[in-house]
Amino acid sequence: MRACLFLSSALALVSLATAVTIYPNDESEGAGFYSLVERTTSPNIGARTCTLIDRGESTAYRNLAPFNNQKQLVNILRRNTHDERHHSHTHQDEVAKELFELSTNHRDIWSDLEQSFMERECDSVAKVSLLDDDKEESDLGRKVQDVFKIPQGTGKDYSLQEGDEVRKLVDSGPDKNRVGIVFMGDGYTLEEREKFFGDMDRLVNDMFIGETFESFLPLFNVYALFRPSRESGIGTQGKWRDTSFRLYRDGTELRGIYCADPRAAKQACHAVGKYACDFPSLIGNDPYYGGLGGQFVISTSSNKSGTVVLRHELGHSLIDVGEEYDGGQVYSGVNAERWTIQNIKWKHWITDDVPREEKNVLRAQDYAWYDLAKGPYKVKFESNGEYKRWSLKISHSGVDTDDSFEVYIDGKRLDWTSPGGYDRDFSEWFGDEGFSAGSHVIEFRQGSKYDNEPVDDTRPIRQLCSVTMHEFMAEDQYRFDNTIISAYPTYDIVGRKTWRPSNEFCLMRNMTSIHFCSVCKEGLWHRLLSKASLLDEIQVDCDENAQGESVFDLSAKLIPLGQFREDQSKRSQGEVYETRWFRNGVHQAEYDNHVKIQVSEEGIWEFKTEFKTPEVRKDPRGLLKASKVFVVAKRLCSK
Repeated sequence: MRACLFLSSALALVSLATAVTIYPNDESEGAGFYSLVERTTSPNIGARTCTLIDRGESTAYRNLAPFNNQKQLVNILRRNTHDERHHSHTHQDEVAKELFELSTNHRDIWSDLEQSFMERECDSVAKVSLLDDDKEESDLGRKVQDVFKIPQGTGKDYSLQEGDEVRKLVDSGPDKNRVGIVFMGDGYTLEEREKFFGDMDRLVNDMFIGETFESFLPLFNVYALFRPSRESGIGTQGKWRDTSFRLYRDGTELRGIYCADPRAAKQACHAVGKYACDFPSLIGNDPYYGGLGGQFVISTSSNKSGTVVLRHELGHSLIDVGEEYDGGQVYSGVNAERWTIQNIKWKHWITDDVPREEKNVLRAQDYAWYDLAKGPYKVKFESNGEYKRWSLKISHSGVDTDDSFEVYIDGKRLDWTSPGGYDRDFSEWFGDEGFSAGSHVIEFRQGSKYDNEPVDDTRPIRQLCSVTMHEFMAEDQYRFDNTIISAYPTYDIVGRKTWRPSNEFCLMRNMTSIHFCSVCKEGLWHRLLSKASLLDEIQVDCDENAQGESVFDLSAKLIPLGQFREDQSKRSQGEVYETRWFRNGVHQAEYDNHVKIQVSEEGIWEFKTEFKTPEVRKDPRGLLKASKVFVVAKRLCSK
């Protein structure tokens, strides 16, 4: 309280010459500091190698001291990198990759935070790759304490290049008190400038005006940065084109897209604005599926799949969540429980009085990435005959007509209709009877009329990408109802079980969904409000009433949620701000739930607000609250 009073008084004294005094929220007066550490783990010996890939100044973190009464000084968040390269038959031989975000509001412990994390979580440091020209190189295997030397700067003040153009697509308020996303195009030539901005308008409308993030829109500022490339499109076969950020695919498969010039991408994003680049995103000028999560959220301009990939990957970056689909590696965060059902993380959201496990089993999981021109592809599995229902889910590409693709289970052909086009897409079948005990075979073929079709390098190959087969108990033991929150099993790449909150409702599991489940939505509110305060500022205007007496008009500017949303159709039922005013520590009840009041009394005033929404049931760190202490005095009015 003393710190707030001192800050408020100091700000007021600076404003002696004006009739209007602005008191920013206290968090806006502070600064936060972040570091991104990428950790790779060798599959054979488990050696952990770390790289410091970015660090810099940010807005203050509201979930950390001194802005949170829990006195927590640092936060370490695991951000899922979602790299589909581990989705293959040879995943055991591939390196596991993780991304950690370290944050603090205390510059004096920033470097110590980085070093202690490295010493605790890493066996060696590959390199320190920062925005600064300085960087430390080390041989793999050398100990952290021998090589880890952190430059004290936060990176240069980078400027936009000639030919760059920035447009603000969503303007919800000051960057310093909003969450900033910057979309940067790659593979757009100078002649494709307007195509880029048209693609960005479409993606933003799908994401933020559409249902996925619409209730959170007032917390975001969204920018689009055009930087012309010399060549159009993105690279394939592990080779990039002459583009701004050098995006490329490993092969021709429609899965991961990688950035060969992350330094240029970081510099470009930071050049947009000091507080604009909380979450940088790269959008490749490519008509097909692909993307990546982690340091950058990567997707494409595909009309069919661009938004599908983007909202899923943004979910990984914006929320403390891991994977929900089967066959992944990182199951952590608010949407994953490994240890207990009775005290499951989302117990306050559970539909039942007593938490229970929904009963299913994963029978087959195969990331085939198989060219169907090579012939039929078979997946075999065993059933014990005890389950009552089944579900087969696959993803595929290049199957543009109904006769181009065939699926069989135990020799019986399944009905299938092409989604149209060559892009990667998803198909699913359900059976209301379980399999008999014993062996079973799923077979995939391209249509026989295409067996001798010449290769067409202008489109994706006809490919089976992934296969997942589950069996389920009856509805009383496994509920398909997507309104249910329970403990649904998820199986990782080696078959270990964790639990997730919902069946197939959440887009973090089902990429064709446009919804977050209740648990992820709550996590998103917590994450966003750790970066942005609900209160932008307090304004004090000096005035006179009809009798010529001095009065003060006090107004609190809140982020427009609840009753202050511009579009009330976006307001959830029960979403509301509750506000209170205090003078010299005494509650002024007559002003409750008003954000603009007129008073004649001088003194030490305080404004408090709490945001209520049915999308948050627990707020242990008080992130849905905000307050400001400030001075009201005649001496601060202009003469």
